[in-house]
Order: sequence, then C-alpha cells, then structure tokens
Amino acid sequence: MSRWKALILGDGKNQGKKNVFWNMVGSLIFALASILLFAAAARAAGAYYGGIFSIAFTTGQMLLTIGYYEVRPFQVTDVSRQYSFQEYLSSRVVTSIAMAVAGVLYVLVTGAEGVRASVILLMCFYKMMDGIADVFEGEFHRRGRLDIAGKSMAFRTVFSGGVFIVTVMISGDIVIASGAAVAAAVFAFAVFDLVIIREFEPLRLSRAWDRVFSLLRDCFFLFLGSFLYLYICNAAKYAVDARMSAEAVTYYTDLYLPTSTINLLSGFIFKPLLTTMGKSYEERQWEKFRGIVYRLLAGIVLLTAVCCLGAYLIGIPVLSFLFGHDLSAYRGALVLLIFGGGFNAAAMLLYYALTTMRKQKQILVCYGVSALAALLGSSALVTRFGILGGAACYTGAMGILVLLFFGDVWYQYRRAMRREK
Repeated sequence: MSRWKALILGDGKNQGKKNVFWNMVGSLIFALASILLFAAAARAAGAYYGGIFSIAFTTGQMLLTIGYYEVRPFQVTDVSRQYSFQEYLSSRVVTSIAMAVAGVLYVLVTGAEGVRASVILLMCFYKMMDGIADVFEGEFHRRGRLDIAGKSMAFRTVFSGGVFIVTVMISGDIVIASGAAVAAAVFAFAVFDLVIIREFEPLRLSRAWDRVFSLLRDCFFLFLGSFLYLYICNAAKYAVDARMSAEAVTYYTDLYLPTSTINLLSGFIFKPLLTTMGKSYEERQWEKFRGIVYRLLAGIVLLTAVCCLGAYLIGIPVLSFLFGHDLSAYRGALVLLIFGGGFNAAAMLLYYALTTMRKQKQILVCYGVSALAALLGSSALVTRFGILGGAACYTGAMGILVLLFFGDVWYQYRRAMRREK
C-alpha cells in the first residue's frame, strides 16, 4: 500500500506541469468515456437498446446535479478556507442520499419498467460514485494537487468504463454491463480516494451540522443553476425522445457527444487557473482577473473555429465509423452542435468567474432565462426540423446563456472597480 501511495503522490517536483498534465489526462478520459460507453452499448446491444442506454446515462448525469450540488466550484475557489474538508464531505453524504432517492422517484413517476428502469437506476448509482469522488478530488485541487484529482478521475473512469465495455461486448446485455460498472466504480473509489485522502485530511464526517447546512445554503443557487444548465444541454435530446424514435435518439447522441470537445480542451487550460482566478479576485488584482478571463475566451473562440472546420470536413465519416451508423444526412446538425459546444465552453468559463465573485443568484437568473428558451423552443424545433431542429435549440439556448453571463461578469467587474476608486 505504501508503494501505491508513493506512486500516486509523486515526488513533488515540477508540480505545476504535473497539475496541467494529469488534469488533461483525467478530463480527456472522463469525456471520452461517455462516447466509448455509448458506442459499445449501441454496437453490442443494437440501436434500440443503445438509445435506452443513452437516455439512462443522460438521466443519471442530470440526477448527478443533485449529488454534486455544485459544491466543487465553491470548494476549489474557497482559498480562505471558509469551510473544512469534513464539512464538504458531510454535505456530499447528504446530497448523495438525496440523489439516490431522486433516482427511485424518477423511475416511479415516469413509469419506466423492465430494462429501461433497471438501466436508469444503475446509471444513477454509477454517476453517484462520480459525485462522491468529486468532493475528494475537489480537496486535492484546493490543496494545489490537481494532479491527484486527475489521476483519481482517470483511474476510476478507465477501470469502471473498461469493465462496462468488456461486459457488454461479451454479454450483449446493458443491464448486466451497467451493474458491473457500478461495482467497478465503487472498488476504484475505495482503493484510490479513500486511501489517498488520509495523506491530507482525516477521513471523518463533521459534527458541526449547522456549518454543513450553511454550506448547502451557500451553494443552493449554484445547485439550482446547474440543474437548469443540464436541462439546457439535454432539452433537445428529450424532445427527440418524445417526438421521434429511439433510433433517432441514438443518431442525435452520436452527433451531440463530440460537442464536449471544446469544453474539454478549454478545461485543460482554465481548470488549473481557477485557484489563481480566485486569489486575484480576493486580492483585488482586477487587471489580472480580467486578463485571465479575456485570454481564455479568446482561446475558446479559436478552438471553436478549428473544431467546426474539422467537423465539417471529417466529422461525419469519423462518427459514422465509430458508431456504426450512416450519419451523412446530418453534417449541418453536427457543425451547428459543435458551434453550440463553443458557446457551452465560454459559458462555463464565465460561470466560474461569477462563482469566484460569489454571484450565485445572478447565475441562477441567467440559467433560468436560457432554460425557458430551451423549453419553449425544443419541442417546436424538433417537430418541424427533426434532429437539425434539436441542434438549433441547443446552440441557441447556449448562445443566450453566454450573452447573459458575459453581460453580468462585465457589470460586476465594473462595479467592483468603481468601489475601489
């Protein structure tokens, strides 16, 4: 066990480079996992069950907003240590129980049965392990060890995802494969996060439950906003599910999954800068804070342009080969979705800026307006234009969110500057 710990902790040299590298590795693997899991399910179980798995995975991801409770951005920018790790951990126990209850209620309310109900519940518990591990990774991040957080994410994702892929390819059964993935995720969390956290903090819950619920209150508006954010991301997919066939959900998912590319690549850069962003704002280094935001936005614009060009030229052949479906009719939808992915990445950066400013209520209002636009537009656009309409709904809602976030960041920044004069 001591060798295992030493391998994970490293020698402490070139820590900045290691933080960037392992954050990149962990984020890349985590992002690719959803694509590979879905591709394996669709190939091994067919387009029909692949569509069911896609909806179950998406539902688990939405329910994970309850588990996350959007504490991570608050935790990693908590440079003054307003709350202890034990308080963050205790809050995660509360939200994880709430997530499990919500998963059961979702199945009962929607009337899901058989394979659909089983996979939804299993994906709920699978994603719940991501939520539990996240609070440990957040503490590693807050202590300047983003490399350990990246290693944790990479190890857990590779192990549990590998178990799912092997099991579904052998059995052709998404229920059995989902159950195996849950067991593998629990094992990976136990041998990594539970072992390593003791090198930084004692593993115990807080007895100061008033402080725990104070933390939950502080993050409440961020939580509501994150739930609305995931609805914005998935409103079109649920509209496709309601208005079209299970096979259409599979095709839309094929096209949608690459949208995370820009978010992923930009995250390699801005995640290591979150604590720097928090310190610059805390210390009123306004020019430094603004410079970080502007440079990252410029990088996202460039990445979006490159990814849109790549999607137009080679996206359809690559995705058709990967998923085993002919997607040649959807080139326009793919490019539009990738463009929306650029908006998504910009929105996430501006969201972190507003979180650093502790403007939780403003964040919620912006999410609410964008979610309302997605709600009003998704069904009509999908009914009229099919999958292309779903792509237009996603991109339009994300564009609205970016405009609202950017306007609010600029307003709050100028307001803070005026107070200093």
